[in-house]
Amino acid sequence: MIKYIMSRRVNERGLIGIGLCIIVFVLGYFVLNHVSTLEDPPLGNTIYILIGSALTFLSILGVILILKYMYDNKKRKERKERKRRNHKLFYLKDSNRSRSKSKTKTNASL
Repeated sequence: MIKYIMSRRVNERGLIGIGLCIIVFVLGYFVLNHVSTLEDPPLGNTIYILIGSALTFLSILGVILILKYMYDNKKRKERKERKRRNHKLFYLKDSNRSRSKSKTKTNASL
């Protein structure tokens, strides 16, 4: 399953991750608001409050980090494309020859 997810594009992986975070958020919300308010849950109310709060916090943090990663990846691609478009090719041998020719011409004219 992990190989399948990692073989996808960045946008598709981001959407899968956001979907998983939404599922974790719903689970944390259910634990926080329904299970922790029961009269006598098996492990006590405090444990379920902590678990529900942690799950909701982690899912929100996960969505924020996924969106940040997708935004940074988009910016990185744009930067690479901009550098590629503005890059001028030149050859050192040709530039050295032209420099040496121009130096000899200036020396000869003196």
